[in-house]
Amino acid sequence: MQLGDIVVSRAGHDAGKPFVIVSVVSDDFVLIADGKNRRTDNPKLKRTRHLRAVEPSGLTEPTNASLAKRLKKFISDRRSYAEKR
Repeated sequence: MQLGDIVVSRAGHDAGKPFVIVSVVSDDFVLIADGKNRRTDNPKLKRTRHLRAVEPSGLTEPTNASLAKRLKKFISDRRSYAEKR
């Protein structure tokens, strides 16, 4: 998992929600944010084993607005893919 990757939480009260990695703390921990409920000035510390990497976000310097916009697009693309199946 790298900085800027879109991940989905696999455990905890936020299970199933997408986030973007805003900082890598160590091999086992990263800081994640979504720009809306969990903002970049107060990211959540999460174990990497509780996350599933989905795709790179393409964000180099994430802001709250860019995170929210990119995750909204990710969710929209995911829904349209599910409807096609």
